[in-house]
Amino acid sequence: MQNEKLRKMKLLAPAKINLFLEVVDKRIDGYHNIRTIFQKIELFDELSFEVIGDGIELAVSGASLPTGHDNIVYRAAKCIMDYANIRKGVRIHIKKNIPLAAGLGGGSSDAAAALLGACSLWGIDISFNELLVMAADLGADVPFFLYGASALGLGRGDELYPINMPCQMQLLIVNPCIEISTASVYQKYDSLNNTKMLLTKDEKDIKIIRFMQGEVSIKNIGGFLYNDLEAVVFNDYPVVKELKDELIKHGAAGSLMTGSGPTVFGVFLNEKEAMKGASELEKRGYKVWVTKTLRDN
Repeated sequence: MQNEKLRKMKLLAPAKINLFLEVVDKRIDGYHNIRTIFQKIELFDELSFEVIGDGIELAVSGASLPTGHDNIVYRAAKCIMDYANIRKGVRIHIKKNIPLAAGLGGGSSDAAAALLGACSLWGIDISFNELLVMAADLGADVPFFLYGASALGLGRGDELYPINMPCQMQLLIVNPCIEISTASVYQKYDSLNNTKMLLTKDEKDIKIIRFMQGEVSIKNIGGFLYNDLEAVVFNDYPVVKELKDELIKHGAAGSLMTGSGPTVFGVFLNEKEAMKGASELEKRGYKVWVTKTLRDN
């Protein structure tokens, strides 16, 4: 039943980073099987919802995005409306703070927030498993944003196992102000597949196990961060490799490209060092954020 008392609400949609990303193989459906460690961070898009007479009205500020069915948030709201046969409409406004095509999962997070927001707005009783199916249909990363702060992702990334990270990490996020297509990165990975630049399966297994067992700390994080897609992106966009090296020079305990790039992050021992690095990189025209990893309540 629709909750008539709730007519407006707001939700925060967090960005994510990948602390580990292994491409296992290519699937027959065209996607790739991966093993990844997802981690939400304190960088948010803001979504507001309001009940209207009918239809879906979508507005976006802070980025140039479609506002019809081509927008994943629109499709998420439509999924809930169709599922519950909702006759009233919804107005959604997205304030974008997470950069586009940056490896930070902004679109997927917004879609998950739209699923949750629509359910709350209309008081819809839906099981978590049903919500996960909808999320996976929208995109491979969307289900993670329905979970807690950290998770191991298998398959397309939508088979999830929660992880309890032992500490909150101070981060410096740097975006070189370029957009990279995830599909194109995976296509080039398939064609290059330069195994000389990749770790052995045993080495990757050890890293995953150590993450799962909570043995990773801020001081030793540098030895566990890993991303198979870095080799492809570094080849086409040398600035991404340069930024990763810069973060280490500025004192990061570890640095990595997140997802399919181009954003990189550094893990710092304290906020002061992160702020110092941010100031230097911002002067050079890069987008920077000093933030932290999210933790489950």
